Amino acid sequence: MSFRILHLNTERGWRGGERQTLWLARELERRGHVNILAARPKEPLARAAAEAGLRVFPLAPWSEWDFRNAARLRVFLRQERLDLVHAHTGHAVGLGALARRGTAARLVATRRVDFPLKNNFLSRWKYRSVDALAAISDAVRQMLVRGGVLPSKITVIPSGVDTGAYPDARDRDRLRSERGFSSRDRLVVHAGALVPHKDQATLLRAFAGLRARGAADRLLVLGDGPRREELVRLSETLGLGGAVAFLGHRGDVLEYTAMADLFVFSSVDEGLGTALLDALAMGVPTAATAAGGIPDLYGGPGAPELSAPGDADALAANMAAVLENPEEARRRSERGRERARAFTVSAMADAYETLYRKLLEAPCPA
Repeated sequence: MSFRILHLNTERGWRGGERQTLWLARELERRGHVNILAARPKEPLARAAAEAGLRVFPLAPWSEWDFRNAARLRVFLRQERLDLVHAHTGHAVGLGALARRGTAARLVATRRVDFPLKNNFLSRWKYRSVDALAAISDAVRQMLVRGGVLPSKITVIPSGVDTGAYPDARDRDRLRSERGFSSRDRLVVHAGALVPHKDQATLLRAFAGLRARGAADRLLVLGDGPRREELVRLSETLGLGGAVAFLGHRGDVLEYTAMADLFVFSSVDEGLGTALLDALAMGVPTAATAAGGIPDLYGGPGAPELSAPGDADALAANMAAVLENPEEARRRSERGRERARAFTVSAMADAYETLYRKLLEAPCPA
């Protein structure tokens, strides 16, 4: 059974959700399904989809309640006889719910964050309109249930990673040399948007503790966002000086991850954490917080790789366990690779094919 799918993601920029959207559409296309991406023209997702040979429907709504663009989408759904609209962001859900009205297309949504749903009429209406919801972790599933979504509508489908895109771990020294680091530098790497729920402030305080005990040399922070200036000031206040580098948004995040002695995640809220999943799959030792869906990656909140969210001392101890103990670093590396085998793009696509098939084989709701 093949499907004709419109993937709807009109976000600006390039973050984990956009990468997951592209990887899923690309894998489903490889399996013989028709996949079209509705995305903002000239934004990274639209460009990456076109480069991957996927068809792109240009769409730049002013909001999720843009009735004109919803009408354009509705005409397109009918013309292309599409079976499914897959909304990959919260804003896409509203637009998709409007667009598919009066068509035979089913509406699937993926929820990637564990933030509570808004408690207003429009939010309740759009999530009631969804035929099926995929939550990327059990924490996200629980949040949806608390927000009033019927449990029967929710399926947990974790994000997946494409290990074929990773740099060769044997190139670690070369990658360091190209970026001005030596093989002896003890490098801690973090990648994520500089936004409140990623809580890089706790990471900086933890790293200051590591520096005080001589356990690390440099912290490299990849990503950008509204908290950048605040975090730079905090770094200076903590006396970290040149030991912390804020590198901004970069296209070579995987190379920085591959050359790290430790990859760290400090979130207080997190749907799952695909940058962390990349590190696990590459065998880079990790330290993270037991926030949101992160424990799903480790088999539970009691894993030794996890510490309490918002606790700088606990995170520092978690990080030191790797940087001061080569045997623990090796253990976390091996366990990370083992855990990541369950989180592949292929497994994610299998799960979505099952969900799509279940929806399309069921009677169409009135």
